[in-house]
Amino acid sequence: MRKLSILLLFTIIVHYAQAQDRYFARTYTSNVLPKGNFDIELWHTSRFGHEGQYFHAMDQRMEFEVGLGKQVQTAFYFNRYQKSFTDSTNNIAHASEIGFSNEWKWKVTNPSSKLGVALYGELGVKGDELELEAKIILDRSFGKNLVAFNAIYELEAEAERENGENEMELEETPLEFDLAYMYNVSINLGLGVEVVNHNDISKGHWNNSVLYAGPTLNYRGDRWFFIANYLPQIRNLHKTDVSPKNRVLDEHERSEARILVGFSF
Repeated sequence: MRKLSILLLFTIIVHYAQAQDRYFARTYTSNVLPKGNFDIELWHTSRFGHEGQYFHAMDQRMEFEVGLGKQVQTAFYFNRYQKSFTDSTNNIAHASEIGFSNEWKWKVTNPSSKLGVALYGELGVKGDELELEAKIILDRSFGKNLVAFNAIYELEAEAERENGENEMELEETPLEFDLAYMYNVSINLGLGVEVVNHNDISKGHWNNSVLYAGPTLNYRGDRWFFIANYLPQIRNLHKTDVSPKNRVLDEHERSEARILVGFSF
């Protein structure tokens, strides 16, 4: 009887996962929306704390995600980026940008029967910056447990003017690894942890390797979900002349907090 109950719960969770593709705040799973289904997701990320100054950044995204069939989905984002910080005169300054991005995800295999595999690509524009992100997604469901891993490579180019001509200059090529685990306490509630390892690479130079880790909560209804995550910076795993300290608190923050709310149609 107990095995039958676990199997029933697992079946319900897998069916739900096919209708919504989001379990974690940062780590992606291989699920895609069925053909004709679409989600609206609202993101808010707060980033706190730079060494020697006041710093608070807020990133907001509105996402429209739709299943296209044949294990493919796409999404369109409207993005807004804001930050407050102390400037050279020790006053609080403010800056903001808006951006747009488009993602595509293709599910190669299903995590309910074996290792889930998906490929992901996203093209984004923010101010005078152009970003291209490629991602390999792996995940596995077993019983009430879900494990996911992402390997992410980015190309970040910025518009510059040289010799009287406008051109795009490749500035950053960061590499990131995300690992996540979730235990589904019930049909509606999942508790987990996410680990993020971000590596700053600038023009071929590996500047640092920043490790974040923190808890994630997932609460889901029939056609909606809520996800909350807190991610403090743990350690700089690769010290260099650019980033010689135990933590990187100039380009990166002491901690990040993210909330997502999604609705399925």
